[in-house]
Amino acid sequence: MAASRDYELVILDSVHLIGKPGGYVLNQVPKPNSFVKRGRKVYITISRFKADEILSDNIPNLYGEKYDFKKQEFESLYHIKLMIAETRYDPGPSGHILEASYHGMLLANEENKAKGLSLSKGDTVLVVISVDRGGEIDVPQLRCKTLGEAKLELSAMKIELGNINQEGNIEDQDNAYIIRQEPAYEKGKKIKMGSSVQLTISQTYPDDCEPR
Repeated sequence: MAASRDYELVILDSVHLIGKPGGYVLNQVPKPNSFVKRGRKVYITISRFKADEILSDNIPNLYGEKYDFKKQEFESLYHIKLMIAETRYDPGPSGHILEASYHGMLLANEENKAKGLSLSKGDTVLVVISVDRGGEIDVPQLRCKTLGEAKLELSAMKIELGNINQEGNIEDQDNAYIIRQEPAYEKGKKIKMGSSVQLTISQTYPDDCEPR
């Protein structure tokens, strides 16, 4: 079209637009329908085939940061999406980034932050997010403790208190002693956080427990 009117096309700039194929005219000077002499130059801006690249060295820290905040930041500043690939138990606050990867390559974790890795505008980074449930910890030894002591310990360990069975007359439940628990304590035995422990209590301190 330009050649038939003796115009010379000059590419002034190229811009990558997410979802737009490369090679399309985005803007021109002079504007469409302007009256110009033959042989004039027409300056155009076209869509770029290749996405803009961002070096991993220049992106903000991801590890330990709150996912919701970083998701908004990366989309607004870099047009890069953060997507949750996995959740993993962590004793810290939930909803924080534990690990990030880009096309199978580690981008960030507790020990490392990748350097020299190119990320394409419009692409996606996969992240692992912390949760405060689902991890495994040792089954606590609750037998011989009072119910009040057990409640505090279970709460700190994020283990639920299940059914409480009573043997004999109980006058003061929190100061009653635990004589059985399910699951029973065993060295090295694990229980999932969020699971429950069933207890049997008695007002009488068990004879085989160490003196208090």
